[in-house]
Amino acid sequence: MNLKPDVLIIGAGVAGITCAIKCQENGLNYLLIDKNSRAGGRLGSIYDSGYIFDIGFQVFNTSYGITKQYLDLNQLDLKFFKPGSAIYSGNTFKLISDPIRDIGQILNTFFSDIPTLADKIRILKLKFSLLNYSIEEDKSEDKETIVFLKEYGFSENMISQFFSPFFAGIFLENKLSTSSKFFKYVFSKFGQGLASLPSNGMQEIPENMLKKVDQDNLFLNCEVEHITKEKKVKLKDGKTIVPSKIVFTGNSQKLINKKVVNYNSVKTLYFNTNVNLDYSSYIHIFPQEEYINNIAFLTSISHRYSENNDNLISVSIIKENNISDSKLITHTKDRLKNIYGGQFNFLKFFNIEQATVNQPVQYFDQKHNLSINNRYYLAGDNLVHGSIEGAVISGVKVAEKLKKDFS
Repeated sequence: MNLKPDVLIIGAGVAGITCAIKCQENGLNYLLIDKNSRAGGRLGSIYDSGYIFDIGFQVFNTSYGITKQYLDLNQLDLKFFKPGSAIYSGNTFKLISDPIRDIGQILNTFFSDIPTLADKIRILKLKFSLLNYSIEEDKSEDKETIVFLKEYGFSENMISQFFSPFFAGIFLENKLSTSSKFFKYVFSKFGQGLASLPSNGMQEIPENMLKKVDQDNLFLNCEVEHITKEKKVKLKDGKTIVPSKIVFTGNSQKLINKKVVNYNSVKTLYFNTNVNLDYSSYIHIFPQEEYINNIAFLTSISHRYSENNDNLISVSIIKENNISDSKLITHTKDRLKNIYGGQFNFLKFFNIEQATVNQPVQYFDQKHNLSINNRYYLAGDNLVHGSIEGAVISGVKVAEKLKKDFS
């Protein structure tokens, strides 16, 4: 380990890995460290008992153009959800799909009673108006997503049955109080790309990116104990690193008492089943359920999510509740049996307190600085927008700033 690098990057999440790749390209000497045994930060998977359990239901959007520059897509072997959603309403599933990209479901979508004809026209109008959308270039007044949708003219039924549960599953808050600028960004990306999963789980994304990093500069299970007044970095294993500059990503910003980022949380439950379903290649959303927000049939997308000849599903719960985890598991299992029939066996539970960045109204009107002084720099999706693409962009930007500051 080089104890006197030009740049020390604390945190090997997507932002930290991207920063390391760019530092390497720019000829800067760097170290990339992480206190955990795996890279990826909030993005990752656990492999257990023949299953792939992503740490929360996550997808990779194929319209993330900058991120794709740092990935080998052939190695990722992306598998795709169908564009749209199967909405559980009135004890049955109703399909809303993109008729342009999912021509086989055009009649189901056209005759669905959830969007009115006016809603369908407005969806197409909004989709085409946001083809080249950029948060940075959007100078319109920011407002809550729910307000934006109402003012745009969507029907109450369309908002409550589709927009609210679908985007609640992305924002991880069910009031749609998230900035309308972030809504427009996400809507534009889903309008152009497909939600996908690497065939071997979301952990493959950071692992794939790490192949571009010099492995001699990567140290996992390497935790910072504290930073001295002289800006020396003391590790828990007793070593001291004296870098010229430090990049703090994610929670490592606590080391310098930087204001903690506000996050939205989610509970993700995994079950296996032998039930085979129609519309299993779509994300299922539940506008009327007490707890369940969305369900994904992961083995319908990639069979590698289970080696056990069964179907693996993830259930996302974002609605606030005061029941115990055990009661929530029992309730969810009972609801799955009632909705789908057949048997469901509980496998894994994740309670993720820091799932995605909270981005309220005017979040993007604030200035998010990439540096604190000439020694300390920041990276993370919270500095751009809460997504994989946002994390990558932040890593690129801070690396370019480092290059400029060293020149």
